[in-house]
Amino acid sequence: MKFHHSLAFCALLAAGTAFAGTHTVSISAPGGHSYGSYGNTNAVHAAANAIREIEKALPEAVVSDFNGGSTVNAIATDAAFKVTIKNEDAAALEKLKKAIDAGVARENAFRGVKAGDLTASGAPAHVRWKME
Repeated sequence: MKFHHSLAFCALLAAGTAFAGTHTVSISAPGGHSYGSYGNTNAVHAAANAIREIEKALPEAVVSDFNGGSTVNAIATDAAFKVTIKNEDAAALEKLKKAIDAGVARENAFRGVKAGDLTASGAPAHVRWKME
């Protein structure tokens, strides 16, 4: 019986059937103290922008477990959240990546930085992200 179920599962995969997928998105930025590092990119702002873009691109997606920042007088160096897509397929995953890119790009553009720019301390000035 198990063999039969395995074949059915393989047939579903071959047919391109979509399954739910949950991904953790991690965003990093140089951040810093709000006084000395004013103007640096902010990971929490980038994450918020990314979530807005995800809502537009994939309204059925569920965002949860948002976490970021460390104190009231600091520019956030990191942020993370989970995204669950009920019927994930290659197209939905591509939409998700493009939405995150757009949100992160908005924070970079707002702060006037691009890939390769460095902060005064030599750290990358732009927001970066990864998804697991």
